[in-house]
Amino acid sequence: MKKITFVSAAVTALLLISELFTSCSSSGLTPEEKRLKKLQAKQKKDAYTGWIYVPERKFSITKDDIKIDMNGSTGTFGLYAIPEQGDPVPLLSNYDSFTSTFVSVKIGRKEYRLNRENGVKSEARRTPYGAQMCYTLSNQAQVVVDFSFLPSIATSSRVDMLRVTIYTINLGRSTQSFTVKSVFDTILGENTTTHFSTAARSRINTEVQYLTMADHLWVRSSNENTSLQFLLSGKGISSPSHVTLANKDSLAESNWVPQVMESKSFNSVISYNNSAVGLNWKTAYLDPYKTDVITFYLSVGIGGNEPAGKDFLKALEEGKTALAASLPDFAPYTNVAPSPSELTEDELQTPYYENMPVIPGQGNIPEADSEKNAKTEAPAKEENLPETENTSAGDNTLPADAEPEEKVVITKMQLNPEYIQQLLDHIAELEAGDPGVNKAEIDALNSELDGILLMLKSME
Repeated sequence: MKKITFVSAAVTALLLISELFTSCSSSGLTPEEKRLKKLQAKQKKDAYTGWIYVPERKFSITKDDIKIDMNGSTGTFGLYAIPEQGDPVPLLSNYDSFTSTFVSVKIGRKEYRLNRENGVKSEARRTPYGAQMCYTLSNQAQVVVDFSFLPSIATSSRVDMLRVTIYTINLGRSTQSFTVKSVFDTILGENTTTHFSTAARSRINTEVQYLTMADHLWVRSSNENTSLQFLLSGKGISSPSHVTLANKDSLAESNWVPQVMESKSFNSVISYNNSAVGLNWKTAYLDPYKTDVITFYLSVGIGGNEPAGKDFLKALEEGKTALAASLPDFAPYTNVAPSPSELTEDELQTPYYENMPVIPGQGNIPEADSEKNAKTEAPAKEENLPETENTSAGDNTLPADAEPEEKVVITKMQLNPEYIQQLLDHIAELEAGDPGVNKAEIDALNSELDGILLMLKSME
């Protein structure tokens, strides 16, 4: 009994010494250093995109002119403008925790609204550049929506823009089609004489749909004091297949690609004068664990000032844009942005620097790169397609005793999106059965699919 008491006393003493040592070793840290150290212990790395982040259930981040609200429980996000005086101004409808603004993904033929569907797991993340919302559909897909702060002028330190990047990763076991769309429930123009404007059209008060933004460049929602501008055409910006300005309920409940009547107002049976922006992007055909990346920009104007537009797009074309270099809320992130010691004397005059750093979505995504691995949508109009094309799937180098593989002939009909989806469905059905019995047919269908995707890639 005495021996046990002695051992217990010794253990207690060791614990007290350990606690004292820990207290002494951390007592030299400032409160800010302690906060950073605590956050560093929580940080994680996304296995698919390469982003380093800290998960948080609910948080807000404010940088100069912009505030982001993230709610991991509901999978919703909100945006605000920060005026020089007064309260933050919502840029999107904040009714019911911003649920009327959302991202959806269509996997094969199945559609998922990511902030409300059962079975969709959502996680809010704090990053060195801003914030992310990550949505996961088990064994199907991961969709990460990233908001990164940046100034519209590379040498400025004032944040007035967000770069929005949407990553879609195939978590399934076979090649599948993935299509993303988003609805932004704008509010600034609803109490003015102009709901929206573009670079080519100064006043839009009825429904309209654009198949290209080459002339329009952006969509702007604004009142006399505040503006929110969606930059949708330019170098590095993913061109939407459809940009739709319509009633909010029409965009939320209609077909995947909304049907519009250009003379129709923004009224519906259940909502009056309630307009929104719908963005549909091209379909990506992804192999397992490959990534598609969509990028566009949001620009904010306060105090009646114009949001960034043509000057920023010109800087984007010339590679003279900025992204935060030394303003992370916690450290490290040396794999994402250089430390101040690595910057030149001129660059150190501002916490931003010219030319975007190499970050996920710009060339260092693990397993995949959007330019190399995402295969884009088949053109909708068959009359623009070549009559036929011979393509060979796989490696053309064969063993000496092997017979040459027969080339796959691809016709216009095979490039139709509906035909491609039927092919994907049939391959998935055979693989779900007995792959051994169906191996020859599966191989033949995969060769056809490879030929189709090679053809689509060559036509971009």
